[in-house]
Amino acid sequence: MSHRRILIIYAGGTIGMVPSANGFVPSARFADDIGRLIVKHHGTGARHRLITLDPLIDSANASPHTWHRLADLLWAERDHFDAAVILHGTDTLAYTASALSFLLAGLNKAVILTGAQIPFAMPTSDGERNLQGAFACATTPVREVCIFFDGVLLRGNRARKWSTQPGDGFRSPHWPRLAHVNGSVDIDTSTLLAPTTPRCDPPPAIVTDRAAIVTLFPGIDASLLRAAADHHRAGLVLGLHGAGTGPTANPAIRHALTAISADRIPLLGISQCPHGTLNPALYETGRQLADCGVLNGRDLTPEAALAKLHTLSCQRCPADDVAAAVAVPVAGELTPANGT
Repeated sequence: MSHRRILIIYAGGTIGMVPSANGFVPSARFADDIGRLIVKHHGTGARHRLITLDPLIDSANASPHTWHRLADLLWAERDHFDAAVILHGTDTLAYTASALSFLLAGLNKAVILTGAQIPFAMPTSDGERNLQGAFACATTPVREVCIFFDGVLLRGNRARKWSTQPGDGFRSPHWPRLAHVNGSVDIDTSTLLAPTTPRCDPPPAIVTDRAAIVTLFPGIDASLLRAAADHHRAGLVLGLHGAGTGPTANPAIRHALTAISADRIPLLGISQCPHGTLNPALYETGRQLADCGVLNGRDLTPEAALAKLHTLSCQRCPADDVAAAVAVPVAGELTPANGT
């Protein structure tokens, strides 16, 4: 693990779960296994520190409070580590990685999230490989929030959980992998974020307003949109069809979206397609959605879009400034209109 100081945070997840009468549940005993793994692969001289969250989190129960808990912990420890590895459940790993990339923008240190799809205690577990790869990447020049899984390092706010099966757990549809690990770490430096001057501001405090994801579907009722907006005033991420279309032939839908936007609740459009960018101007319905106030999220993942709206709300971003803030990448989360 070289001379770098590595902070390891065991947050929970499948990797450390054990069988119970009600299925797999998180176990604090896995913390001992982590220590043994570090000694096995890096010797007793490895400079690491392990923090185990209490209580541990099943990632299905993760929430914005989880994101802020981790961000605040990393911020508080920032002078005591050179890179961090977070062990986290895979189901909401991409949400947490996206949120940390915004909440800790400017930290200028590697924060690598990983986990497993099969518990470490099982003979076929992918946990040790993922841990070893994450540790290896933590010793490199990477300075951003990432996900390491199945031999590849991905930008955290570009990654999505892709499969429930080991071997293809996560993909990054719109950004190349940052590194590949197969014995050694092969980094593609052209894909990395440029180092920045570390910022001096702590992560913004959590707010009561929440953002939500609403996926449009044939037959959607306008009341669903209104109800979602009433309870999620930080904004709605709208999963649009294809390049950015929706049921604008329904006047109730148009009226609901216009009213939500007029109420200063951001509407951020993204594509339901796993690959491709939003291009609302391509079709009449897309233009009509834009006229109703739906912003162009371009190639944002749903996880990154939700986390970005959440962070903007925590930063008290004025509603009139959200459109401009969404369009500018903070941590490499989207391809801007000029393609750079």
